[in-house]
Formats: sequence, C-alpha cells, structure tokens
Amino acid sequence: MSPEAEFVDHPSGFLALSPRNIRFAPAGHRGFIAYRKYGHTRFLFGGVHAPAEERGALLDLFLAAAQRHGCGVVAVQVRREQCELFAARGFTVNSFGQTFAARLDGFSLAGASRVKLRNKIKRARAAGLVVQEVGRELPRDEQTFARLRAVSAAWLREKGKPELEFMIGELGEVAETRRRFFVASDSQGNMRGFISYVPAWGARPGYLHDLTRRTPDAPPGTMELINAEAIARLRGEGVEYLHLGFTPFIVAGPEPAGASKVVGTVLRLLGRHGRRIYPAQSQIDYKHKWGPDIVEDEMLAFRPLSPRAVLDLLKVTRSL
Repeated sequence: MSPEAEFVDHPSGFLALSPRNIRFAPAGHRGFIAYRKYGHTRFLFGGVHAPAEERGALLDLFLAAAQRHGCGVVAVQVRREQCELFAARGFTVNSFGQTFAARLDGFSLAGASRVKLRNKIKRARAAGLVVQEVGRELPRDEQTFARLRAVSAAWLREKGKPELEFMIGELGEVAETRRRFFVASDSQGNMRGFISYVPAWGARPGYLHDLTRRTPDAPPGTMELINAEAIARLRGEGVEYLHLGFTPFIVAGPEPAGASKVVGTVLRLLGRHGRRIYPAQSQIDYKHKWGPDIVEDEMLAFRPLSPRAVLDLLKVTRSL
C-alpha cells in the first residue's frame, strides 16, 4: 500500500492516485486532496482523503489556494458523510449518482434471479472463451499490454467518441502491479475482452471493478464470464468486497439541504435521456445482475455554482 492509500476510504479511491491527478498535501497535515485543473476550475476527486479531524483544515487550505489563483472548485464523487464539510464552506451540493458493492463472502450465482446471468456465462463458455489473469496465466509484459491497448482501441472506435476521463480508470503501465487484468480469449488465443480490477481500501476493503473493454465481435456474455471468473479467484483469496463502481446521473435518494433544483433536474434528465454522454441505465442494469448488497449515493459540489463550471465538468471528463 502506498503512503497516500492509508488515508483513502472511498470505493473509487484508487483513481485519486492516478498520475494524471495533482495531489495537494501541505506539510504538517495528514492526508491529501486529488484534483485536476481545467480552465479556471479545480476539479477535486472523491472528497478529502484524510482522517476526519484533518479534513476541514485541509479543505480550507485547498480553497484558499484556489482563490489566490482565481479558480472555482468542483468536487465530484463526494461521499454523503462529507456533505456537511463542503456545504459549511459555501458549496452547493447535489446528489450525483450511485456506487454499488457486493460482499464476496457467501456470494453465489445460484437462484432464480441469476438465471439470465448464468445463461450468458454459459453462452460465452460454449463459444470457446477462456479467462486468464495477466501476471498469472498470461505474462505481464509489454506484448500483453500492447494487446490490451488494441482491444481498448477497437472498443473506442466502435463507440465513435474519445475515452472518458477523470472518473474512470486507465490501463496504466506494465510495472503497476496493483492493477489486475482478467482477459477472455478465444480458442485461437485472440483477446475478446478484459476487465481491470484495482484495490479498494478503507472500511470495505477489496477490489473495484474498473475498466471494461471488448472487441466489437466478442461473443454475448464475454464480460459476465470475465467477472464471474474474477469473483471466483478473489473469493478464493479471501477478498471481502467487490465494488462495482460509480454510475453518474442516477439520483434516487433525498437531496442534501441547499441542493440546486436546476442541477438536480439536469442530472435526472441525463440519467433518463443522456445515453450519448453516458449510458447510465445500461450500467445500472449490469451492476444489478451481480446482486449488490450495498448502494451508496455520491455527491457533486460546486463553489461557486455556474454554467461555466458545469460545462468545464463535462469537458474535463470528455463527456463533450
């Protein structure tokens, strides 16, 4: 575990450690804030990663630095427990989406509710797909990563848009061994899809189901087969939780006090009709297949709230 990970208690916290992010970690304080710059806005990821007693002072220092540079601040994927921390400092806080997790102890694919899932997995196996892990059955080397990149490139070409940024993971480098890849290959050894899994720390330790990529001609059930095989291995290792990741624009719970009605309306509309920006409903459907035990709201906070800040958020994430 890296020194920074000691302070991370967030299902998607590994993404805060991306080398693409800047870490604000002033001397004399325990913890950090991960952020990116875009225009005159600083985009803070996952809230304040610090012990509870340190969070207020760390956020105040970050806001003072942003103000000195004439920058607004947008915080994405803030856990509900930090809502008051941000609201007390003048942020407008809205529900942004939901994150899901499944306990692996006792996890099973049995039961009537999993019939469709089992059938998909069966179809993928019947098509000759075999799942292997990079660094175990497949070598963790540059050649394997070149093949992973080729699958990812084919997936993006089919989508016809740039890869989303900031709130999702990345392929990373060969030397980053904390990021695990499970790959489905056909009988000729051709990669048909993969899922990456990254560590999750804190109160619910385990792994985060991160990037999913498949070739346009991958057999039905490819991703379901990969995840089922990954779960079997993780359970065998004693992993406690599989975090299924964050889905934006799914706003179901009560809004925080002082939330913007306009932002709330826009986010709900994006959830129902914004497939071109993000396929929220299909993501939710996939996650529900695995019977998540835990569903949490995550928040979006603006200081100040402005049309420009909303536009910059869509741009920094490459949603536009």
